[in-house]
Amino acid sequence: MSSPKKGKSKREEEQSPPQSCTFLSLPYDLLLTCVARISRLYYPSLSLVSKTFRSLLDSPELYKERSRLGQTESCLYVCVSHTNANRWYTLRKLLNPR
Repeated sequence: MSSPKKGKSKREEEQSPPQSCTFLSLPYDLLLTCVARISRLYYPSLSLVSKTFRSLLDSPELYKERSRLGQTESCLYVCVSHTNANRWYTLRKLLNPR
């Protein structure tokens, strides 16, 4: 005999976010504007969210939107060659240099 299933408590329902609401359900232009306001420092982590986010981060539209919003950031790309492997690094300016 199986025991009756208990429903979620009111507190659990209030704390759990709605499952149907995701960033990807937003219109593309709105998503583009939101992501354009995020520092490029976080792009490597964001690229792991989904293939859609990875494509968005690589899109020329994102760079255009960042430029339009004045959100461009200077960085230096460095390739370090060691034996048979090359490693690329992105160096960014410190936010609060002392």
